Amino acid sequence: MMGKIMKRNDFGKIVNYTMKGNNKSKLLATEGVRSDSKQHIAESFSCQAGLNTRIRTPVYHISLSFSKQDSGKLTDDLMVKIAGEYMEKMNIKNTQYIVVRHYDREHPHIHLVINRVDNDGKTISDKNDFYRNEKVCKMLTAKYRLHFANGKDNIKEERLRPYDKAKHEVYKALKGELPHARSWNELKEALSERDIELKFKVSRTTKEVQGVKFEYGGISFSGSKVSREFSYMNIDYRLRRNAFEDDFNHRQAAIPEPGE
Repeated sequence: MMGKIMKRNDFGKIVNYTMKGNNKSKLLATEGVRSDSKQHIAESFSCQAGLNTRIRTPVYHISLSFSKQDSGKLTDDLMVKIAGEYMEKMNIKNTQYIVVRHYDREHPHIHLVINRVDNDGKTISDKNDFYRNEKVCKMLTAKYRLHFANGKDNIKEERLRPYDKAKHEVYKALKGELPHARSWNELKEALSERDIELKFKVSRTTKEVQGVKFEYGGISFSGSKVSREFSYMNIDYRLRRNAFEDDFNHRQAAIPEPGE
């Protein structure tokens, strides 16, 4: 299970997007909105958002995606239950929302449209929401024994734009090469064979390494832009650990067995 959080300012556009026609979507649950039409849903959201005009992005648009391996168990009722627990653990309470299921992809997924202006006109905080989202998704995935879907590993590459395709190539290369590299030089050489250039970002004043970036097809990305696990510090830690484990295993193999 993976969650993606977006904040917007137009309820009409988001409601129209989530409630697609041609049997591509299904409204599973609502709270506090007039749900007989898309227009009335959007008007209900906008009316309540008017209670607090200080919020520039009153729309919480959150998609929850699941592995296609869980398709059999993810009934509408279970998805509504998971959506409710997700909102509770994200401290999203006392407000309007809709839960919509989409059928336009191979994997099951739902969209939550939520009003960040609650029923009393107070703001639903978005502090650290991306971090909390990741934590809550992992918690619910484990609770319901779902598969830990990795969006980057299940991307349909033919649909990607050049920028995203280049970044995905770097991601795949790092996933494949990092577990076997024991130093930055080894990693650099391995990536070079895949036509990916590794460069360091160095401080002009202290000359210390501050980060890492990767270039493929003339497009470059910082490590953390490819994925958090590929920040400079995370890669450096992994390389050191690989070197330590490799050295330890060699030393263990060199110890003679008793009686030899």
